[in-house]
Parts: sequence; structure tokens; C-alpha cells
Amino acid sequence: MAQIARNGAPPLVLLGLPVLLVVLYVLMRVAARRSATITGPEHVLVRVPFRTRRTTWRDIQAIEIHSNPAAVGDSNVMAEYAVLYDCHGRQTSLPHLNSRAQLALHDEVRDLRALWERLRGDDWVALPEVAAKVVKVRRTTDRARAWTVASLAAGGAMVGTVVLFLVLVLSGALDDLDGPMTVLLSPGMIFVVPVVVYAAVLVSYSRRRRRERNTEIR
Repeated sequence: MAQIARNGAPPLVLLGLPVLLVVLYVLMRVAARRSATITGPEHVLVRVPFRTRRTTWRDIQAIEIHSNPAAVGDSNVMAEYAVLYDCHGRQTSLPHLNSRAQLALHDEVRDLRALWERLRGDDWVALPEVAAKVVKVRRTTDRARAWTVASLAAGGAMVGTVVLFLVLVLSGALDDLDGPMTVLLSPGMIFVVPVVVYAAVLVSYSRRRRRERNTEIR
């Protein structure tokens, strides 16, 4: 604001900017309070600031928890969020059903699935094309998150290996090496270690996600 005033901005601009910021803050608060996921005996109502969508229980094909790859390493971003798929394969995010708003997100979604299974009716039929889309999206999001986790781990391993190598060089610990130790403590390990860590984390994380998915399905 001080910089704008020194540049000779009109008083209307100087007064308008704080008002605009306040208005934006109020609108964000109103939007957050208006957004809701509401269940009833016949449908799930998803309400967001500018629209409301009702999906009957029998039209719901799946209720899923998706992971957010951007949340890896950033605690301020929601790591997981719930969505439903309707009979057209359309994906709808469920407001306030995410890991930031719900500490027990998986329990909440499990209860919602149980309610859906009870109210969708005996004539409900799973649609193969929607099921295939759900599986594809699930694999894509899990794969992206696995790659992100593995990349961060590999980056950390590279930094750690570089620091260790520099310490060994500066301390003279590498001067009298011979035999296999010359290979294990060679500069090339700066690149070998991150690759090994990347592969190990990628495989381990992917297996854990598959076990978690199988648990969710059961």
C-alpha cells in the first residue's frame, strides 16, 4: 500500500484495495459455509456456492476416496478427498469430506457407503463402463502420488549422499580405501543411491496402496 501511495495512485484506489480484500474474504467465508454434503432418504445433495446437485441413491455407482499428489510434503493441502460417481460416470466432489475437514475421513466414507448400499434399492445394477472409469482414475491418482513420494524420497537420498560424501572427503576418510570399499564410497554412488531409493519407495508405496484399496472394498 505504501509503495502504491508513493507512486501517486488515486485515493479511490487506496481506499478500494482494502475494501476489495475484505469483500473477497467475506465471500470466501460465505462460500465455505454454503458448501455442504447432505444425505436424505432419497438422494445425496451436494451444495456449492453457485449450484446444487441432487443424486439419487440408485444413480450412484461408486463413492471413492481420491488422493491428492500435490499434498505430498505440504501439510496445508488436503491429502485425500471423497467423490461420488453417478450412472453417467460423472464425478462429483463431496464438500467437507476431505482429510482436512474430517480427521476420520475413511470412517466417514465407510459409513456413507453403508448408507448408500442400504438405500440404493434391490434393483441397483453396477454399470461396467462406470466401474472401468473408477478403476482407471483410481490407478492414475495412486500412480501419480506414488511417483511424487518416490521422487521426494530420492531427492532426499541424493542430498544425504552428497553431504555424507563431502564429509568423508573433507575428513580424509577416503584416502586409504581399497577393495570393494572404493566402489561403495565412490562419487558414482551419489546417483546410484537415489535410484535404488526411488525404486524401493515406489514399489513399497504402491503395494501399501493396493492393500488399503482392498481393505476399502471389503
